[in-house]
Amino acid sequence: MDLLSFITLLSYVALNVDIVLQLKRIYQTKSSSDLSILGLGIRYAAIIIIMVKFATLKDTALIVGQGLIVVTFTAYFVLAIIYSLRKKS
Repeated sequence: MDLLSFITLLSYVALNVDIVLQLKRIYQTKSSSDLSILGLGIRYAAIIIIMVKFATLKDTALIVGQGLIVVTFTAYFVLAIIYSLRKKS
């Protein structure tokens, strides 16, 4: 693995840590009231589109990194939706 690929993976790790911290915050507060579900949905769609693009490029570092983002952001998005629905009921 070259240096640029390694740095790319490190940046994805940093992004995933940020998402995990946000997940933890939502879970601890049991609230997603300060989040825009529409905004999260748009971000999620963009993440999926980027994942498809990286898959076509066949760049392992980008695919692995974006795959991690897809997994962690999916959990974040689902948890935000769950707490948003609980708030409304």
